[in-house]
Amino acid sequence: MKAFFKIIVWLIVVAFIALGILIYWHHETLYPSTDDSYLNANVIHISPQVSGPVTQIFVENYQTVKQGQPLLQIDPRPFQIAVNAAEAQLALSLQKEQSAVAAVNIAKTEIPQKQADLTLARDNARRILALVKDGQASKQQGDEVINQLQVTQAGLQAAYKNLDETLAELGAQGNLNATVRAAKAKLDQANLNLSYAMIIAPNNGIIVNFDVRPGTLVQAGNELFDIVENNLWWVDANFKETQLDRIRSGQSAIIVTDMYPDHPFKGQVYKVSPGSGAAFSLLPPENATGNWVKVTQRFPVKIIITNTSSQLPLRIGASAKVIIDTTHP
Repeated sequence: MKAFFKIIVWLIVVAFIALGILIYWHHETLYPSTDDSYLNANVIHISPQVSGPVTQIFVENYQTVKQGQPLLQIDPRPFQIAVNAAEAQLALSLQKEQSAVAAVNIAKTEIPQKQADLTLARDNARRILALVKDGQASKQQGDEVINQLQVTQAGLQAAYKNLDETLAELGAQGNLNATVRAAKAKLDQANLNLSYAMIIAPNNGIIVNFDVRPGTLVQAGNELFDIVENNLWWVDANFKETQLDRIRSGQSAIIVTDMYPDHPFKGQVYKVSPGSGAAFSLLPPENATGNWVKVTQRFPVKIIITNTSSQLPLRIGASAKVIIDTTHP
């Protein structure tokens, strides 16, 4: 009888263990989790767009900044000089254009006068030649009026040629004038370079890796420091490939960080990586070998944190545990 009761007890224990395993498996299937997860955010690499010595610094390492806030000043004097020179060049170009316009106007006013002179010379030649024909004027007088007519015609042609030349020299006017456009473009570039001398925050965030001092000679394109954007945080959660079957974009998640274990964050699945973490590593594993051992791969899943708080500042690289609710697709 005692042996019978022992068998019953053992069967009950085994049943409870099996039930517990089944419940755990079912829960893990519906709510896959991983503690191989790390916080992440966008990092902006700040590089100057012009070169020069730093004259003023307005921030320090780990300082929170807002979009548009001045960060540091590069010596603006060379760029201001370039602006002044470009303004002078533009003014000179406009003066040349105005002079060319005046020359065109003068050339245009000469045309009617030359045309009137030619009309008068033709009438006079016609009258004198008629008198020469009738013997009332000498041949020399006829030759003189013909010569005068030719001179007047040449004067009109010269006036037309002068007008063409002044028009060609003037070219298009205003913003269509090539010289003026080039001068304006040079001024725009000079003003742009002057604005680049003041480095401002491109977005809200936190200054990191800041090691710039007044007098530091910075070069255009060389990275100076970084800004960690604090308006969007996510978790890179590495799930086993056996857990991916039910994970979909848009599903809700719970994120528990090691920094704030008593304050779980809400999240939403954004994307599942198309490749495993090992596949995109610097030295991916070579599985085509004789001693290959199968290892369950992990795939990064990006989960957006939807309820960040300024009272609980997050930090890149912090560890977290993620649980995804796959009961809702």
